[in-house]
Amino acid sequence: MTGDNQFGTNISQSGGETVVALFGELDVASSQGLSDELVSLIEGGATDLVIDLAKLAFIDSTGLSAILRANRELGENGHLVLREPTPLVRQVLEITGLAGALQVEP
Repeated sequence: MTGDNQFGTNISQSGGETVVALFGELDVASSQGLSDELVSLIEGGATDLVIDLAKLAFIDSTGLSAILRANRELGENGHLVLREPTPLVRQVLEITGLAGALQVEP
């Protein structure tokens, strides 16, 4: 990952939601850090978690695992939404069946 594809996050609050915007490439090099960050937000009291995928260029299985871990940590006490996946990320979600298992907004 170099240049514009370097992974990063931007966390903000919008209404009662915690929005985690992802950008760059989410892969084995960055997924553990994201997973830890999401769990930390949940342990800190975030219950309505929105993961904004509009600027995520790439995701692999380890990135999907980080998102699934956050969903599992929220359990019945919270709500996870994947918002605006790029066409490539949406395709990965559909191929893996996660588009039907998680809430994905346009």
